[in-house]
Amino acid sequence: MKIAIIGASGEVGFRLVQRLCLNHQLICIVRDKKKKDFSKLSNITLFEISDVSKTQEISSALNNVDVVINAGYIFFAQHIFAAINCLESRPKHIIFTGSTGVFTKLPSFDADLKRDAELFIEKKYDVPWTIIRPTMIYGHAHDRNISRAIKFLNMFPFLPLIGTGQALIQPVFIDDVIKAFEIAILNSKLFSKAFNIAGEKPLTNRQLFKAICKALNKKVYFISINPKIFSLVIRVLSIFRLEPINQEQILRFQEDKDIELLSFIKNFNFTPRSFEKGIDSLIEEMKLKK
Repeated sequence: MKIAIIGASGEVGFRLVQRLCLNHQLICIVRDKKKKDFSKLSNITLFEISDVSKTQEISSALNNVDVVINAGYIFFAQHIFAAINCLESRPKHIIFTGSTGVFTKLPSFDADLKRDAELFIEKKYDVPWTIIRPTMIYGHAHDRNISRAIKFLNMFPFLPLIGTGQALIQPVFIDDVIKAFEIAILNSKLFSKAFNIAGEKPLTNRQLFKAICKALNKKVYFISINPKIFSLVIRVLSIFRLEPINQEQILRFQEDKDIELLSFIKNFNFTPRSFEKGIDSLIEEMKLKK
């Protein structure tokens, strides 16, 4: 099978390439081919396209592919469909990477863009599509959330918490996301549907950090800080461009982000791993295991 992966140099995209190149011919579309080392991989053709809005270039790369996987931003959808409309032979299936961020009740320009992209995709009936919406993805050393928390907790005996840390979170391990993409390929029962994928069960933020500490075998003290005071400190740090998080992230930290998994488990026939199991694998990969 011939599969095109848009965003093949991203963390999810590159892991998809590593997995799928074993059994399929891959078209890998990237902005910068130096970002990842593709030299040791077989069955791939690399296209370096700096801007996904370059319809003719994207269209040439997608010529005669069976499946398109957009591992990049979902708001690329309009450009991808524009490129597909230029093809004589259209793909049999397009899989998009969405985000459970579309469910936030907080004001968010990013979430609005993703919602608009999903509405655009849902109106397309000429090519079968599937949207897979992960929660926060972890499981690689370069993520900006869990890996950063691991490094901090491994270095310091304390952690500031915004409020009580009781808001729910349900991050998903990257290999489970890759498995979901594999199962979705040309799976007709998943056509014209969107699915949420998250870890096995939700945890509070405090429980999540405690699980990391346990995996690191570290004793860490949590310092609860009033959200308003925390926000003020971040505003001051932002003057010097030293803020570790932004104001929107402070609000998101206090919002429950738990996800119902029954539909996903029923349709994909597997349960994503627990955070405790996933964090052990990540810490092992980061060479921090005590």
